[in-house]
Amino acid sequence: MRLGICGGTKIKQLKKYLVVVLGIAMLMVLAMCASTLYQSYRQTRLSAVANAGNVTLISQRAISRNLEVLSLSLDTLAYRYQHPLGARRLEEAQRYAYLFGSAASVSHIVVMAVIGPKGEVLASSRRRPGEPAPNYGDRAYFTAHRDADNVGLYVSRPIQASLGNELQVVVLSKRLFNDDGSFGGVVVMALDLAYFRDLFEGLSLGADGVISLYSDDGVAYMRVPYRDEVIGRDLSGSANFQRIKIALQHEEGSFFARANSDGVERLYTFRRIPDSPLIVFVGYSQEAIFKSWRKTLYAVILSLFIFTLLLAYLLSHVRQELRRRVSIERRLEELALTDGLTGLLNRRALDDALQATWERCRRNLNSTFSVLFIDVDYFKLYNDSYGHKLGDEVLREVAQAINENLPRNTDCAGRYGGEEFVVLLELTEEQGALLMAQRLCDAVYSRLIVHATSPLRVVTISVGVATLQRGHHRRVEDVLNAADAALYRAKRDGRNAVRVSGVE
Repeated sequence: MRLGICGGTKIKQLKKYLVVVLGIAMLMVLAMCASTLYQSYRQTRLSAVANAGNVTLISQRAISRNLEVLSLSLDTLAYRYQHPLGARRLEEAQRYAYLFGSAASVSHIVVMAVIGPKGEVLASSRRRPGEPAPNYGDRAYFTAHRDADNVGLYVSRPIQASLGNELQVVVLSKRLFNDDGSFGGVVVMALDLAYFRDLFEGLSLGADGVISLYSDDGVAYMRVPYRDEVIGRDLSGSANFQRIKIALQHEEGSFFARANSDGVERLYTFRRIPDSPLIVFVGYSQEAIFKSWRKTLYAVILSLFIFTLLLAYLLSHVRQELRRRVSIERRLEELALTDGLTGLLNRRALDDALQATWERCRRNLNSTFSVLFIDVDYFKLYNDSYGHKLGDEVLREVAQAINENLPRNTDCAGRYGGEEFVVLLELTEEQGALLMAQRLCDAVYSRLIVHATSPLRVVTISVGVATLQRGHHRRVEDVLNAADAALYRAKRDGRNAVRVSGVE
């Protein structure tokens, strides 16, 4: 009944507002016309910012993904160099194939190499026997890792190199650690900057539009349309860079500026590339952005303006109401998919996630996933000793420990039933799943939840791990059953343990 009264009041208020607006519109046509033109101008600008932001987002994600792949290639090279294949001595061709595989032949990768702690070349994808071995101990991509052990992936400034590359190169490097944690050298990869040019040239930016890649200290890595004189140029001392320096401290943003290179006034949006010093910029010409707006500026008819104003006013309220309803429906949907006790996915949502991942893997033969089947050890004894209320609290603690230790947005965890949980790890091989399972075991154990009736004296979990095996798993239930069987072995072997499914 209260809802009906409230709804009627809203309708009456809406009618009153419409009458007031019509009166104001008739008396203040000129003022409203000016306001509409201003709003149109502002919306055009916001739309341009949004479009440019979408382009920077796409470019950022593409570069970030590829940097991650290249970083993993360097990790692989480091591992293989520090862990030779077997005890026998490999021939040069075999050693080359083992160290560099097919990564060194990937388009735009100019060279990959291992450099020792004194700057000497220990292995190279381009070096041939008998060639002189230069020393790189004074290069920034070497000294950065030598002087600090937490640099991660180092991205150099553009470098001139005569290695068969089309443009300048950028060197990616990572630190090699000795067994005692000391500096053992670096692994490096030279990437032809033509990679960024090829990536950017496929984007449509309109007349006088540009897309460029800079470091956060003002060094230009790429610009499309391509201009050779810009590459490697340091703009940190320019007035434009000094003006936007504060804005660049944020992860993303936008601003208007006149380019030093061609004098064109543009709207620029930027995004930082995660875990790197790089920033991608997209610039739309101000003339192109407002071209359509200027064409329609003088085509506004006074009578249509009043109608459009009233319609926009009514539509804005309808849109707000729809947004409110959509927000409520979204919240209800979230509640329908969430386990009320733990806050994790419920059984239905978990089954849907597993099935969806299975279908994706069926369509993409290069994709995979792993499942962790988790059970709280001696939970029935805990319930019997401490009561169901504290038992529920334990389940919440375990769920929180699981959720807090899932590093990726693609990973999800759900309550399978009772004290059992399932974690779905997309794009994760067996070794990664095993590490994650042990991490979850340690996380629960480290909470030190007292469990006097457990031999371990604290609450622990056992985990079964199973990874998709296309030759043996015909349904997603087969992967889940394999993880369940591995969990059984973990509990049989003493609990607080991780066991991996073995394919018979």
